[in-house]
Amino acid sequence: MSTETEIMTEDEINRIVSKLLRERFKDFKFQRSTVQSEQDFDGSSILRVTAHFRKRDVPSDRLIDALHDIRAKLLDKGEERFVFLNSEFPEEQVVEEDVE
Repeated sequence: MSTETEIMTEDEINRIVSKLLRERFKDFKFQRSTVQSEQDFDGSSILRVTAHFRKRDVPSDRLIDALHDIRAKLLDKGEERFVFLNSEFPEEQVVEEDVE
């Protein structure tokens, strides 16, 4: 039996993450999540999760709690990569074009 941990796919991870975030952030109009595998500055594999919201002002303590829950759920599934959680909100500013 191999001791090497099998790495989960981004889609498998996103299914877990999306369910968790949808439950936690209904009141902030959670829209969707995306997951990307990346390498950090020393070459270690990490996961970058982005939570997309329709409403701003998501409390940072709730995002931190969600990050801990994501990490715990993924560790339970054998996924050991470190997780970074970002949030994105709809553009509220109109970009004006330069007129010459």
